[in-house]
Amino acid sequence: MFQNRMNYPNIVGIVLCCAIALLSLRNLSAEIGLTSQPEPLGYPYSVDDPADTIAEEEAGSIWPPAKRADDLQVPAGFDPVRSTGFSENPKELLSWFKEPAPASCCDRNIVDRLWMGPGELAYHKAPNHKPCTRDHTRVFRTEFPGRLWFSTEYLIWATTGQAIPPLITSSPFVPITTAGIGVLGQPTTSTLFGGTSFDGPMRSGARLTAGFWFTPQEDRGIEASWFGLAITKKSFNLSTTGGNPYLARPYIDANTGQPAAVVIPKPGLQPSTNPTLLDQTADAALRSQFGSVDVLYRYNTTKGEDFHRRYWAGGFRYLMLEDQLAVNLSSSVSNGATSFDTYTASDSFRTLNQFYGGEFGMIEKWWRDRWSLQVLGKVALGATTVSTRINGVTTATTSAGITSTFPGGVLAQPTNPGNERSLFAAAGEFGVTADYAIWSQFRLSVGYSLIYWTTVGRVTDQIDPSVNSQQFGGNTITSGPLEPSFNLWTTGFLAQGINAGLEYQF
Repeated sequence: MFQNRMNYPNIVGIVLCCAIALLSLRNLSAEIGLTSQPEPLGYPYSVDDPADTIAEEEAGSIWPPAKRADDLQVPAGFDPVRSTGFSENPKELLSWFKEPAPASCCDRNIVDRLWMGPGELAYHKAPNHKPCTRDHTRVFRTEFPGRLWFSTEYLIWATTGQAIPPLITSSPFVPITTAGIGVLGQPTTSTLFGGTSFDGPMRSGARLTAGFWFTPQEDRGIEASWFGLAITKKSFNLSTTGGNPYLARPYIDANTGQPAAVVIPKPGLQPSTNPTLLDQTADAALRSQFGSVDVLYRYNTTKGEDFHRRYWAGGFRYLMLEDQLAVNLSSSVSNGATSFDTYTASDSFRTLNQFYGGEFGMIEKWWRDRWSLQVLGKVALGATTVSTRINGVTTATTSAGITSTFPGGVLAQPTNPGNERSLFAAAGEFGVTADYAIWSQFRLSVGYSLIYWTTVGRVTDQIDPSVNSQQFGGNTITSGPLEPSFNLWTTGFLAQGINAGLEYQF
């Protein structure tokens, strides 16, 4: 009896321990329903879990009843601060920025740094963000939510201009002499196209970038980017009748070193003292386009920092710059009858610059609440291939409709056909971008970009104004220098401007 009494407290203790364990197990199951998320991002496996529903009823929720995973879903991530109500209409979401009804229970202030990038983490840590800390409804149901991203930007950039030599001139008719018509340096000569620098206006463009992070914390990733600027143009066109005024193509005579001009392309005769027998048309067009493609791998070198990343970047860079110039002069001559003989001289110049190289650099980025700031610097080393094509042709069409073609125009002759060369070159890029998170998945950005390319060939630099006039009309040179000649001239190229765009994380 005495021994049983001594064991009685032990039995009571065991019973009490079992009771406490049962109560703890019950509370643990409820807590698991509150906090356990087998898949921290995207659609959790706990959707429609009875334990989660019971825990929700006991704990209370700021949200309406959870939607089923197979119900109609809309993109989540809108800030509840913007609206006091919820919406299930995607059009209304875009119009009023209302918070969509969540597809599953909110995860109740649990922010898992291991499953969030710094941008999303900073967004959910923002002081004006509501307790629901993660978006469970995304446009694409994927096991990699937040890792795939895409951005598009609108560019307003300016580029380095180029000096255009005088290509089309005019002179009023002077009955005393026709030798000075259209010749540079004469008091009556006016330059209609050329003789100035064509800087090109600020032009629009677009940049598209897509990337994928290999880790949720955005420590390693790959991205590909393309951008292109709109084609910039400068053109001229003028038709005259009766030499009012005369139109001409100026050049420098390689035999004398003196300025000269073509009014009627050979084999046509030079103008007579009767300008009513001459009709002329001159036109010119200069165009330029610029674009780029690059592929980068990013690697984060910072450790233990939630809202700062320093990426070393390396990859491939391609740049393209193309210039085209065309100049035409057409003169129709009549001997007093209604029929005309027409002589046309056409010059065409084209340069295509293509850069291929390896790129490396550093990208620094900081996040604070909904804001972020990125600064990047990259350098690419490689080769520029400069392809220059120069073509000239003269056509003569008689009043009977017979057309003859001769090689060479005015400044484009068989002696300067152009060539293709590869040269060592470098290209650098600097950029600053600030963005703001409208939703955790959607950010608006504005920034500045600058790209410098060390070695390019511009089309106007390849024009040699010195011409041996013996070549006109398809003739061969019998004496004097072989002019015009081709010597590749290169220079640097700068493009810079502002960017505005948006980024979306799937």
